[in-house]
Amino acid sequence: MRGFYSAGVFEAFMDAGIMFPYISAVSAGAANVLSYISGQRGRNRLVIERLVSDPRYLSIRNLIKNHSLFNYDFIFNVVPSEHLYFDQHMFNRVQTRLLTGALDCWDGRTVWFEKHTLRADYAPVVASCSIPLLSPMVRYDDRDLYDGGILDPIPIEKSIEDKNKFHVVILTQEPGYKKDASKLGPVFWAAYRKYPHLIWAIRERHNAYNRQVALAEQLQREGRALIIRPQGGLKVSRFENDPKKLLALHDDGHRDGAAAVAKLRHLLRF
Repeated sequence: MRGFYSAGVFEAFMDAGIMFPYISAVSAGAANVLSYISGQRGRNRLVIERLVSDPRYLSIRNLIKNHSLFNYDFIFNVVPSEHLYFDQHMFNRVQTRLLTGALDCWDGRTVWFEKHTLRADYAPVVASCSIPLLSPMVRYDDRDLYDGGILDPIPIEKSIEDKNKFHVVILTQEPGYKKDASKLGPVFWAAYRKYPHLIWAIRERHNAYNRQVALAEQLQREGRALIIRPQGGLKVSRFENDPKKLLALHDDGHRDGAAAVAKLRHLLRF
């Protein structure tokens, strides 16, 4: 749910008429970026206002009934068809290259899905958002998939691999934040002992996060990246469903995104 900060940043990009030619996204970022690419300003904010407190969106009831804290069928199918229209036609027309990352549970590597694969049930995005223990694995493209944020929480290494020279990085943690190792190792082992590479990836997650943030910060010092992230204040948990707190977080993202647009125009001369 902290990903609604990035949704606010995307709103600022839309206000400025900025559409990036390349986006690599994982987890909540992979979901929230969809409305940015389709050009639907305000859509993610309406999700917060109208839907996040709905138990069909996020609840223990979902976890008991469907083994998933988030009801992804509701989020990706019911919401667009019955509550908040998603402009699939415009999404398809935009020429941005979008890569959505999800973890292959058998080999412990991030798999990247191109924009043209995001159709119908948006399975790659659902996989990228699916949290071990709190969501079932997603079977797609003959793979068992989980949260793309496990090994590529800040997918800047993928952006570098794809030859991009300048990187705009959106984080949802404050400066100085360091991720610690998970304390649930025995629980993960009991749940996923058939998937040793998945267990390894989960154990490595904190190292991947800290390494990728350090890389982004180094590139920013070199003038090759711009990091946008919360500067402090409001604390929002990963599973927050209070609309007031999430709207404040979204609006913080919009403010920080607008400030970043000015920096981008200065750095890149556009």
